[in-house]
Amino acid sequence: MRFVTARRYGPLTLSLIVGASLALSACSGGKDDPAPAAADKVYPVTIAQVQPASTSALITAAGTVRYRYETPLGFTTAGKIASIRFEEGDRVMPGALIAALDATQVGANLESARAEQQRAQAELGRFQQLFEKGWVTRAQLERAEATARAATAQVSTAGFASGTSRILAPSGGIILARSAEPGQVVAAGTQIVVLGETSGGMVLRAPMIDSDIARLSPGMPVLVRLSAVPGGEIEGVISEIDARANPSSGAFEVTVALPANPALRSGQIGTAEFRVAAAPDASGLAVPASAVFNVRADEGFVYLLDPKTSRVRARAVQIGRIDDKELIVTGGLRPGDRIVTSGLVLLTDGAKVKPLASRQPSRTTAAAAPAAAAAR
Repeated sequence: MRFVTARRYGPLTLSLIVGASLALSACSGGKDDPAPAAADKVYPVTIAQVQPASTSALITAAGTVRYRYETPLGFTTAGKIASIRFEEGDRVMPGALIAALDATQVGANLESARAEQQRAQAELGRFQQLFEKGWVTRAQLERAEATARAATAQVSTAGFASGTSRILAPSGGIILARSAEPGQVVAAGTQIVVLGETSGGMVLRAPMIDSDIARLSPGMPVLVRLSAVPGGEIEGVISEIDARANPSSGAFEVTVALPANPALRSGQIGTAEFRVAAAPDASGLAVPASAVFNVRADEGFVYLLDPKTSRVRARAVQIGRIDDKELIVTGGLRPGDRIVTSGLVLLTDGAKVKPLASRQPSRTTAAAAPAAAAAR
């Protein structure tokens, strides 16, 4: 039998051997330990609370502020304009002389008509005396009578022309437009000025489509937004609705009576807001249009938040009406349900989410703070 004598190692050699063993043990032990599990990914989203649809709807229309009566004024006879006393924007009083024609020709025509009338009347008197003596026939007398009547009518015509050679203000108001100048020769009926009569007040005239005016009626209150008035808005009332559409545009004009306000000017642009009853297909739950995906016909899907687990589940819904702002859901949701309105692209069924605060809470967008608190 052979005996092997153990080799002696120095202290330094033993230290190196022990260190190498510990290092190998540490390396092998690290490879055998399992890797920690990855945490679930959390997606930031915006949450809205489902609420019943509004029982009213808002119709808006752009319109123009006008005087109720903007009257064009002119002469009923041709002639040369002698004077126009007002400029655009000037205020006039009732009965004020606005413009006048050169009276030379008009006065001459009146004098000529009066002279002809006097001649015809004198001739008629002579014929009556001669008829009584039997020197003229009844037919000659009747012709003289007709001539006298014609001369009298000519005097009336010339007198009317003389009276209408001046334009008088029918009521107080503002000169809105002036389309002629002194010295200009104008035909009968030519527009000289346009008078905005202050007695009729101011109105907003807005063209609207037939489906909208069918929901309006005279006397309804209207909110008119005008940047020129203090506060930016003014209350009005529907006073008139056109009975027929404009032949060129097909629109019906709605007239809104406005209260007296010194800031109102003819030609200002404003927006009228009409609050009307909601359409029959608007009953149901209102949700933002951005919350619905995979829309097909009258169906779609939303992500419903479970506040206990902070996870979302895809839920099928039935759609009643949809536009670019909201849609009406008639089935699949209940009032108070919380749904995702933004961040849907990365979500899948069962994904974990973190609700963000809503910047613009509205009737169809609930604040996200309660959902975030529930998620915690």
